[in-house]
Parts: sequence; C-alpha cells; structure tokens
Amino acid sequence: MVKSLDPALIEAFAINEEGILVVDGKGKVRHANPQAEHLWRASPAGLCGRVFSNLFRFLEGEGWEPLPLLIESFLEAGWPDSEERFEQRALLEDGSLIPVEVRFALLEKVHPPLRLAVIKDLRVEKQREERLTLLSSAVEQAPAGILISDLEGVVEFVNDGFTHLTGISPEQLKGRNFLAPGSAVEAFSRDPVLCSRIRLSRSWRGEVRGKSSVGGRFAAMVTISPILGSRGEPIRLLGRFQDTTETVQDKEALKVSEQRFSAVAQLVGEWLWEQNPEGFFTYSSEAVEDVLGYRPEEIVGRHYQELMTEADRALWSRMLPPASRIQRPFHRLINHYAHRDGHEVFTESSGMPVHDKEGTLVAWRGVDRDITERKHQEDQLRLRDRAIEAASVGIAIARVQAQDYPILYGNPALSRITGYPLEELLGRNLRLLQGASTDEKDREVIRKALACGVGCEVILRNYRKDGQPFWNELQLSPVHDDAGAATHYIGIITDVTERLRAEGARHQLNVAREIQLSLLPKKPLIREDLVAAGICIAASQVGGDYYDIIPHGDFVDLVVADVSGHSVGAALIMTEMRSTLKAELRRTDPASQGVCELLTVLNDLLFEDLDGADLFITMFYMRYQSSTRTLWYSSAGHNPPLLLRKNAESCELLDTDGMILGVNPSVRFEEKSLRLDEGDRLLLYTDGAVETQNPEGVFFGQESLCEAFLALREKHAEATLENLLDRLRDFGSDAHFVDDVTLAVFLV
Repeated sequence: MVKSLDPALIEAFAINEEGILVVDGKGKVRHANPQAEHLWRASPAGLCGRVFSNLFRFLEGEGWEPLPLLIESFLEAGWPDSEERFEQRALLEDGSLIPVEVRFALLEKVHPPLRLAVIKDLRVEKQREERLTLLSSAVEQAPAGILISDLEGVVEFVNDGFTHLTGISPEQLKGRNFLAPGSAVEAFSRDPVLCSRIRLSRSWRGEVRGKSSVGGRFAAMVTISPILGSRGEPIRLLGRFQDTTETVQDKEALKVSEQRFSAVAQLVGEWLWEQNPEGFFTYSSEAVEDVLGYRPEEIVGRHYQELMTEADRALWSRMLPPASRIQRPFHRLINHYAHRDGHEVFTESSGMPVHDKEGTLVAWRGVDRDITERKHQEDQLRLRDRAIEAASVGIAIARVQAQDYPILYGNPALSRITGYPLEELLGRNLRLLQGASTDEKDREVIRKALACGVGCEVILRNYRKDGQPFWNELQLSPVHDDAGAATHYIGIITDVTERLRAEGARHQLNVAREIQLSLLPKKPLIREDLVAAGICIAASQVGGDYYDIIPHGDFVDLVVADVSGHSVGAALIMTEMRSTLKAELRRTDPASQGVCELLTVLNDLLFEDLDGADLFITMFYMRYQSSTRTLWYSSAGHNPPLLLRKNAESCELLDTDGMILGVNPSVRFEEKSLRLDEGDRLLLYTDGAVETQNPEGVFFGQESLCEAFLALREKHAEATLENLLDRLRDFGSDAHFVDDVTLAVFLV
C-alpha cells in the first residue's frame, strides 16, 4: 500500500528539490511530495486521485509526443529507464502552463509495483537560456565596440561594432593578446606601461586614437573593467570602445575655427565656449578671464551652473530640464554669474546644439557677452520707472513744443489727484487745471519760468475734473539736452489742501494757546512770609487745566482746576471759568465769603454752559491769611493736595467732600481749615500728574508724587516744580504728556 511507502525511498529518486508523483497501475496519482504540491500550487488532496496524464497539456505542432500515449505504452510494455527524460508542460489549477522535465522510475519493492514520475521545473533554466540569448544578441548588435579577453589580455570575443570601428576582424584578434607589443590594437601596442597598468588594476578609462586597418583614423573612449564570477572574483576583462571620431574631428575643427576668430572675439569681449550634452565645459576661450576672472583651463570640466550665483543656480536647476533634452538654438539668454572675486556678472548668451550624423546631441557651442554695466543701468531705469509709478505725488512730463508743452507722460497719482484719466491728460497742457479763482500772479510766475527755461515752485488754486478746487504745490523743472536747450519739463503736482488747512488750524490753535497762557500767572508770588508758584503743561496746543495765584490784602488765594478734555472747547470753558471767578472775587469781600460759598456760586453760574457743552470742572480752592497763618480750603471733586509739615516724614492729604462743577445746579461744598507753620509746604496738582503712565502701563500715582515731593523739601518753589516735571517725563519715557499736567507749590 502507498501508506507503507518509505518517504526516504521515494525522495532518493529526486535531486535539487524536484517534485515526485507516485502513480499506480491505473495511471492515478497516489502520493505527491511537497515540491510537487508547490509546483502545481495544490494541496496533497488536490493531486492525489487525479489521472496522471491530466496534469499535463500537449500542444500540437511543438514536436512533443503526447504524454497520454506515453503512459499507455508504459502500462503495456513497462516503464522506461529512469535516465530517459521527456519535456512536457504542467497544467496548473489556474489554467497556466509551465515547462517541466519528466523522468520515470519503477518501485519494484512495493506490491503491486508503483510508478514514480520525477518532475523538474524548467522555468529558471528557460529564463536563463533566454537571458543568455538576449545578452549575446545585445553584445553582438551593440553599436559600441565590445572586446572580451582573459585577465592577461588574450582576446576571446569581439563584436561587429569593434570591427566596424577599428577595421580589425575577429579572426585577426581572437587568441592574440591585445595588451602585448605588436597588438593589432595600435593604441595599446605603443604604450607598454599602460598595458601593464591595465593588467595590474584590471580597470581603465581613457581615450585612444589609431589608424583603422581599412584606412582612415578613428578615436574612441575606452572603458576596461573586470567581469566577475559567481563568487565575485575577476574572470575576464571587458572592453567597451565608444566611437568619438566625429566628436574629436569636430573639436579639432572648432579649435581651428576658434583660432581664426578668437582674436576678434577677444577684442569685443566675447567669450567662446563648448559644453558636452550634460552642460560641462569642454572648451573655453581666453576671454573668460576678462568676464569671470578664471583661466580657460580652470573652466574646462566644470558645469556651467557651478559658475552662477547660488540663487540663480537653484532657480535654473529647478526650472530647466536637462540640457540634453533642449536641442534648439537659444539667443540672448541672460545668465547671472559670480565673478572669481565675488561680484555679480551678467552675460548675454547665445548657443546652438551640435549633432552627429545620426542626429544625436554631442555638444553645445556658443558665445557670452558681458552686459553687467548695461544690466545695472537697465535695472536702475526700471527702478526709477517703478518709483515714479508708485509715487504719491503726481508726475507729468511735458515736451517743449511750439510753446504749448503737451503732456506726454503722467503717472497714476496724477490721474488720482486731478480726476482726469491719463488718456484725457496726454497731449494737453497743465493749464486745464486752472480756473476762475487761480491767482493771476501765480500764473505769471509759471509763464516767466517757461519763457526763460528755468524751474519754479508755486502754490496755486487748481480744479479737478469734477470742478472741486484744490491747492496744488507745483514744482516745474526743465530737462536740457547736451547743447543746453530745454527739451522737456517735469511737473510735480502735490495736493496740499489738507496740509494748508491743517496749518491754518494749527496757527489758530497757536494763537489760542498764546492767549490761554497769557491768562495764567506771569511769575511766582514771592513775599517775606510765603512763596507761591505754578506751572501748566498742555497735552496739545490748548488745554483744560488752570491755576491761579490771587493776592488780595491780607489774603492769598491759590486755585487749581481741570476742565474735562483738552480741546478748544475745554480751553473756552476754562477761560469763562477764570472770568467768572475774577468777577466774583471783585464783587465780594474775602473776609465775609468762605471758599465753599465761592465754589457754590461758580457752580450756579457755570452750570448751564457746562451742561450744554457736556463738560465738567474739578477744582481745589484754598485761601491763606498771612496775619493768622490760617488756611481755608474746599474741593469740587479734585485730587487732594499734599501737605508736608516742616519735620514730617510723610504727606497729609487735604480732602473735603464736594461734587464736581457742572453736574447738578445746586450743590453745597464742605470747607475745612488748619494752621500752617513756618517751613510747611503744599503741593497742588491735576490728575495728569498722577495718571502719567510708563511704557508698561503703570501709573505714576499719588504715593510716588508724595515721595518725590519729600525728596525736594529743601528746594525752592520753582526748582521743586522743574524737578517734579523731569521725574514725570523720565517715568513716562516721553517728553510729551498724554494729558494736561498742572503743578502748584505753596511755601510758608
């Protein structure tokens, strides 16, 4: 039985991983080894029980004997000798066929006797045979010359390409040493040192030239390299002879041609060159030293992109396809090179491809001309054009023609300022911007300048296309030719309407500022028993802060006020408040009217105007009587002043209850009093001082103001004020304050 078969006995009939099928007397498969299963891509159950002959496919016309007939003859006459082999095709499960070799054996020790079919997969051998055939054909038909020799140089094979190149037939060279003296390969026979080097290193690359046996000269680029065996050891030498005859001839012709024209090219500064299809220089004329600072021998062998600036090298590498794919002449291509000393060089390059008889690109030849100076001039002109186009002022260029000066160019700003499209301005005179209100004196200035061929500057009233007037600051400048005659005029048109309006408003504000400053005390009040001084710094031209020192008899009043905002409206309210206060003081006796009553009167008188202007006033009012050294004070929502006693280490706050002026029509204010001693001093201020901010947004604050006041207790009044202002400016890192700042000092 098949089950009693010894697997070792079956596998003994197979070599090199061959498949084995055990077939019974009826021609059915009873056993298959793993190699057979793998070959047919089937499991044991898929092969066992199948008719042996059905596992193969006979194709008519191939000269093979049908396997079913073989099986029938074997069953009748006995199986053939195990050495007899048959080539068939195995039929796989998916219907595909693979070539196999079949040999048979008889297992006589098994009863009843069984037949063995040993199957060998021929696919690898077939592929190897096809590959060898393909390689052999490729070598035979290769256009380059191929030579194969042993390691000493004895020739075993040359192809037709070698014979076509050198004129040496295989019969003349086979069996002879091409690296020995007297070799048919003339280039090697003349150089025994080279031959010894090749035999020693078994590799070499270089150009050889010789005389063909059929007449004429040839040149070839030769590469000799070892052929390696299965273990990586050198077993043969392979020589490849690439025909470069035409290339060499072209180079020699180019050299002759260059010698003829190089002197002329040198005179005009043109650099002649040649590159191979990949863009590497194979020739350079002497002019390259004038253009790039390199000698010709330093250029040959380098790629043209190596000489470019780094930016252009990256650009061209990314944008251009390989030079071998561009086979059309080019003209006036701008190249950006780096001179040997580092400065930029621009060249205008023209070139053309060179092809051999078969149409293959073999070289590029061309010429470069240094245009660096021209390129810089063109770039400057383009920059000027872009600057003129982007200018915010209108620019017009007029031609001096029949004294009418027609406009031949205008930039976009000219159209934007005048309202005229450029096509309506071209060919016309700038007089179209003048109108009924254009001053005749300004027109006469322009006429005289044009008549004398000189420039002029004038601010005149012009009109846009829609009739809207604007103030034009016009600058006219003539352009002269080499003979000194004016050929063109350049007009610069600037709309200064807003600037003049702002200057007018600024002038008015300056006048208002001067008036406002004139209302403040002109100098400190200095008496034997007291000193009072103040300073007011407006954040803009005019402000809303106010202080005053008012002596009347035995009394001295000191007032500090802050009108909300620092605009013209605030300044007007401040002026009104001062006038009202002065009038009230002239009307009443300070001995009979307290400071709280004075604030009440001011609030009643100013409320209607403050409410209508949506403004309000904070105020601190103090009154000092010299004979009694008594200080009365009252506040309308103002910052509490700082009182520094003579020997005190900290400041006291003088604070009273009281609403700001202008909120309610009827308000009563609290009044307090205290006695001052010699050496005591007071500091009054507005919120602009304590609310000064540093770059981080931190306020100066009341505590810092008190510390600064303490540090200045030995200073006189004016020095105290100046030092306090300096500290505020240093803290805010700016010479200008965001809000009005007012400080007043009272010393006993």
